[in-house]
Parts: sequence; structure tokens; C-alpha cells
Amino acid sequence: MKNKMQVDFAQFEYALSILGECTDDYMFILDFDNDHYALSESALDIFALDKSHFFNATKVLKGVIYSEDYEMLIKDLEAVKEQRQPDHNLEYRWLDKMGNPIWINCRGHVVSDDNGKPQYLVGRIGELGKHRKIDNVTSLYRENILKSQYMNLSKNGYFKGYVLSIGIDNFKEINEKCGMEFGDTILSNVSSCIKKSIHSNTEVFRLDGDEFVIFCKSFNISERSKVKELYKKIRREIDRSIEKSGYQTFYTISAGAVFFDSQTDDYDSIMRSARFALHNSKINGKNTYFEYSEDFYLKYIRKIDLQECLRKSIKNGFEGFELYYQPIINVVEESVYGAEALVRWSNKTYGYISPVEFIPLLEESSLIIPLGKWIIHTAVKQCKEWKNNISGFKMNINLSFVQLLKSDIVKDALECIDSFDIPHENIVFELTESGELESSQATKNVLKSFMEKEIELAIDDFGTGYSNFRYIKDMMFGMVKIDRVFIKNIQHSDYDYRLVKHITDMAHSLNLKVCYEGIETERELEIVKSLKPDCIQGFFYGRPVNPYKFEQKHLKI
Repeated sequence: MKNKMQVDFAQFEYALSILGECTDDYMFILDFDNDHYALSESALDIFALDKSHFFNATKVLKGVIYSEDYEMLIKDLEAVKEQRQPDHNLEYRWLDKMGNPIWINCRGHVVSDDNGKPQYLVGRIGELGKHRKIDNVTSLYRENILKSQYMNLSKNGYFKGYVLSIGIDNFKEINEKCGMEFGDTILSNVSSCIKKSIHSNTEVFRLDGDEFVIFCKSFNISERSKVKELYKKIRREIDRSIEKSGYQTFYTISAGAVFFDSQTDDYDSIMRSARFALHNSKINGKNTYFEYSEDFYLKYIRKIDLQECLRKSIKNGFEGFELYYQPIINVVEESVYGAEALVRWSNKTYGYISPVEFIPLLEESSLIIPLGKWIIHTAVKQCKEWKNNISGFKMNINLSFVQLLKSDIVKDALECIDSFDIPHENIVFELTESGELESSQATKNVLKSFMEKEIELAIDDFGTGYSNFRYIKDMMFGMVKIDRVFIKNIQHSDYDYRLVKHITDMAHSLNLKVCYEGIETERELEIVKSLKPDCIQGFFYGRPVNPYKFEQKHLKI
């Protein structure tokens, strides 16, 4: 005799088989306790399955789910089973009968037993690529209808228009915090607000996730400012609806606009541009509007391509990277005091790339961490060699706040320095001013660890960022490097002269050494000498050069 659980599962399975005949999606039920799984029989025509229901579901599904997505799926199901999240809503890939991955959206609702324990997960699996006409949540047409309209209009004649892509900010977090049902309510509300705001010659469509698209097929490009006004109008409508609901929740929208010409722009490129514009709105503060431009897009593509080139260069033994060295001059003795190690990079495709462009990309991707270790190793090794000519030779090495926050920089640096048997006082680490540097307790701890190991620290580009003397004193920096922005006008501006003098005197009163950067002319040199810095750096004494040229010019080796 079947127990209650088996009967319930059989009843669910029967109900799903009937429902499956009424929809293009695939219905499923998962029995958590018995690891029993049932799926619409129509799924057998598509996916790599030979039967529609089976036990040992976890094991069987492993052969059907795309390998890179399997662990993600299991973790999500465990979170549902353990009641750490209320529902299952995940996009991942199944394998078809040819072994090709198919993107699907799997959405399930929990059915609990009398004790409130999750017993079944019941839901549906929808192919993301399958053509769907109407969105059930918002009653809007889906993207396939938009594409069909555009293609038909293009065949029938020439027209200009715009696409305004709108997304709900932090929608994933809203779903996770409040549940998918609440998320659907927001989607429906945004849809209503958009429909209230648009004009007669525009239509709105629902795309996947939190994205909506407003399509206008007749528009004068010279009136493009009206599109931004439409976005603001929708935003005001949403604000009113939130206020009307008594502020039960709060959310914002971002938007990206692209203007098109049907003679030159195909549908896919228009939508790519609209999504790119929306993406930029969301990563640049959200709750804002971004208008697509080809120049901006090409810069973005260059950025992505450069990051990939940087990754490959680092993977291939730091191919294309080299260190250049710029002399640092002792003002009193007018002799080489040391050098600053400066990384340079060239690429087969792009040629020489300025550090101003590639270093932020390294920091953004955290590739600065492996490259930073290489820089320290190369610079310390070079210092060991040059120290034989100048016993007190100091090597200044730049560190990024990313290295301080995301790597064991103290351990890595000390191991490298000690491996070359170099006194710690021959190495100076430079840090550029930044809000992260000043505000993070973690970075402060790292800097103090360096100081305890008698490694000198210098604050670079002082005056261009956030630091003040109190902070420098608290963090025990040994040197202040004053940026050229303050130096270049001292021969013409009494204010700049007095400002640099004040900074220098203040630093010296705190027993800090002072280095002036960017000395380029003899006249600048004459003036800054009267201010009595400890050392000087700039093109007047020498540009950054490779080790061989540095030795020939500055060390006379």
C-alpha cells in the first residue's frame, strides 16, 4: 500500500502532466526527502534524458546539467531545502541530446509538510531562447514581438527612432530579500508606470529579468532631450506610486538610450547598444540615464580587450612588461640617491600602452597582485646589483591599495627582500593618496607592519588626493613626495611658492623627508633648491629608462 507521501507525489505528477499539455514550458516536481524527480514528458524531446521521472535525482541530474552550472544548482536547491531562501529561481544550462548547453530558467515553489518542513519543490522550466509572446507578470509583449515589428518596419520603409532600455536597480537583491512574488509586484508596477508615461507613437516591451524596452519608430533625433525627459517622467510616476503605497518598499530605475536609423542599424546592434547604455547607467551610480555613443562603446571594448591582453601577458611570464628606472637626486650632495621603479607595458596588438591607462585596469581586475609581486622581485633584484656601486642606494617601489587590501603584501615583500639579503632600509614603498588608503583600517595595519620591519614608506603625489599631515604622522610615513602640479607654477606664482614652502617646512617639522617630483627646467631647480627639499626627481635629471641606460648615465657602470 502506498504511503501518503507516495500518493501526494503521484498526484502532483499527474497534475503536472496535464498542465504540461497547456504550456510550452516543462513542469517538474522534486521530492526532497526521497530524491525523486518528475518532469514533463515533452522535455524528453529536447534534453539528454531517457525517462521523465527517476530516483537518485541528484546523481541523474549531474549527467543532464552543464558541468559548470551543476554545483550552483545544488547549492541553490540546498538553500531552499534548508529554508535559507523561500523559493527557487535560477538561470543555468541543461544539455540537449547532442550535448549542447541550452540556457533555461528554472522556477519552483516549495510545498511544505504539516510541520512546515519543505517536502516538494514544484515549478516549471522554460527555455530562455524559446519564443514567448506575452509576459504573464506584466501583460506586455516579449522581445520576440519587438524584433518582429522592427524587421517588418525595416522591410516596408526607412525610419528613425529610439530604444530606451529601463532596468530596476538592485532587483536581484529585492527578490532575495522579499521573495519573487514581491518582485513580480514591482515588475507589474513599473510596467504600469511606464504605460502611463509613454506617448501614442511608442510601445513598451518586457525583456528578461528586470529589463523593459520602450520602442519609438517615429522620432526627430534633434529632439533627443525629450527621451531623457521621458525617463524622468517615468521616475516621477514610480515615486508617486511608492508614496501612495505608504513607502512599503523603495526602489529606483536606471535607463540607457540609443538612437537609430533603420537604413544603417540592424536590430541586434540596436539592442546591444541599448543594453550597453543601461549597463553603464547601473555601474555609474544607478537611478540615472545614459545615452549611448559609439566613441564610448569603442573605449569600453578597448578596455575589455586590454584587460584580456594584460591577463595573457601575466599568464605568459609577464610578457611585454619591463621596469624603467628614474633617478632620485640627493639635493645636498647633488648625486644619485636612488631610483623609482616604474612599470612599462607594450602589446603586440596595441603597441606601447601608457601606465595611466593600464594600471587602473590592473587594479580593477586585481591583476595588480601577481604583477605587483613580479615588480617587487625585479626591482629588489636590481637594487641588489646597484647597491654594490652605491652602498646606500634606495629603490622606491610603488604599491597599490589593492595589494594592501587583497594580498598578503607584507609577507610577500619581506620574503623577496630577505631572499636577496638586502637591508630593509634600502627599500622604500610608495603609496599614492586615495580615499581607500586613508579610510581602511586594514591598510593602516599593513603600513604599520612595514614600519615595524624598518621599511620606509613614502606618500606619493601628496596634495592631489585625500591625505593630511595628521594622517601621515599617524601612519608613520618617512617621506612626502610633492607632485609636479604644485611645482610647475612656483616660478610664476608667489602663492604656489609659499604653499610648497609651507608643506616642506611642515613635513620637516614632523621629521619627514621631502622629495619634489617633476623638476623639468634649470630655473625650476634653482627655485626649489631654496626651499631645501631632501631629494629631487624629474626630467631635468633624467627620464625613466631601462636598466642598461640607467647604469650608463647615472651609475657610470
